[in-house]
Amino acid sequence: MERKPWSYELPPAGAPDVGVEQYQVAGPGADFWKATALLERGDELYVAAAPSGFALRRHLVAIPWSAVERVDHDELTIHVHGLEGAVELDPSRAVENEAADARRVTELPPELLGPQATGDVAGPRDRLRLFGALGAAALGFLALMAAVAVIAEASSPWRFALLALPAVLLVLALTLSIAAWKRPYAPALGSRRGDGRRPL
Repeated sequence: MERKPWSYELPPAGAPDVGVEQYQVAGPGADFWKATALLERGDELYVAAAPSGFALRRHLVAIPWSAVERVDHDELTIHVHGLEGAVELDPSRAVENEAADARRVTELPPELLGPQATGDVAGPRDRLRLFGALGAAALGFLALMAAVAVIAEASSPWRFALLALPAVLLVLALTLSIAAWKRPYAPALGSRRGDGRRPL
């Protein structure tokens, strides 16, 4: 991926997210990515995005709007066809509240607005997987305490096999937690997709 020497504007530290900022980016080569800003350079519009989670090296790319398939405001997700045409941005060229080659856009042009949110915007607390993780963790700790109590009283050499159940439950809780963390947004249960428009 070619690195461009553009200067580009990012949201100031502590500024509220606007438009599609912090939306998930999903598509070939961009799973578990997150939008950082919407950038305009000349007549071109780009989604600046970076991989979610911890990274030793800041990796920020500009995905051309022509690669965007759709924007789902209920799932807070930008679906892209892929990273063809995307370019890498130099982390040292980022600025805040200054003139830049690529400026931050806080509103999408009306012709690019996607379907509006239905009001059932989901977040981490709406995730079925997160509820499952919390339930599995609670059951796992209860099972662990019960197993420890039995092991302390029993003398059978097989008593440690009782640890298998809490171990399975705690591994399940960890797996569901990681899955929910990687994809923190999804439709709320029973939600419907909207057919109107929502200004960003």
